[in-house]
Amino acid sequence: MRSDYAQELDIIEQRIADFLDTNNVLRQLMPFAVKKGKRIRSILYLMNWNKNALVDAEIKYKTIALIELIHFGSILHDDVVDNNMVRRNRNSVAKEFGFRKSIIWGDLLLVYSINELLKLHSNDTYIKNYITEQCCATALGAALERDLNIQSTIQDCINIMSLKTASLFKVVFVLSSQLSHSSSQSDFAYLGNCFGLLFQFQNDLDNFSLSDFRASEDFMQKNITLPIILLKEFLNFDLSKFCLSTQKIYLEIQHLLQTPEFKSGAQKIFSESTLAVEDFLYASHPTFSFRC
Repeated sequence: MRSDYAQELDIIEQRIADFLDTNNVLRQLMPFAVKKGKRIRSILYLMNWNKNALVDAEIKYKTIALIELIHFGSILHDDVVDNNMVRRNRNSVAKEFGFRKSIIWGDLLLVYSINELLKLHSNDTYIKNYITEQCCATALGAALERDLNIQSTIQDCINIMSLKTASLFKVVFVLSSQLSHSSSQSDFAYLGNCFGLLFQFQNDLDNFSLSDFRASEDFMQKNITLPIILLKEFLNFDLSKFCLSTQKIYLEIQHLLQTPEFKSGAQKIFSESTLAVEDFLYASHPTFSFRC
């Protein structure tokens, strides 16, 4: 999938580098931000773009580059909150420069990139309001995520994922359709929300499917994520066991994650979202993968 958009992704990477290069502080983030990550948001943006649209190329590429930088700014904060020392198989910014700088640089990057994105679309009130609304939603979701506990419900998790993860996916779909006047889908915000939920859920499931439980960050840090809530809801798993963080309990969780009851429960929750995404993506891109 990346190869289909390789040339355009290179342009987006250059716009990211150009932006960071304008500031002496942000320039230090270049090795951590350029050509790092899956660029799933950029790929979705390009997939949804109406190629017949007459839009200034700089606006097209700068828009998604700034969205990627907003996402990266949130990662700088997440790595501090989650005590992540490694990101994409290399030291995280938090590990390399310390938590204080990671937080302050994350603040700076978020403020600068959001401001630049709003300036880029200063003549479009709808887009400006939508960007502001969804960036606020992302921050709110990150705050609410810290309150998840063993009493939390499936709906609590979904509500938070819809804010923290899905909001930027909604921005990607809405802005690409709005700027390129695409007519291939009627409700891009809904599609972005569905994709964001599925994307986050897949990440959470992957984290609890590792052969070495000590490499599972959520498990080791006792973070409550949707797989744990699903275990509680569908399999009556005692979450007080989860807090013990022993290998025996982890192996029990591993077993429960593979049971038909768990899988059918997960599919039941996300069937509507899956169909919405499949209708849009898989019909025209049959080789699409969430791991592209």
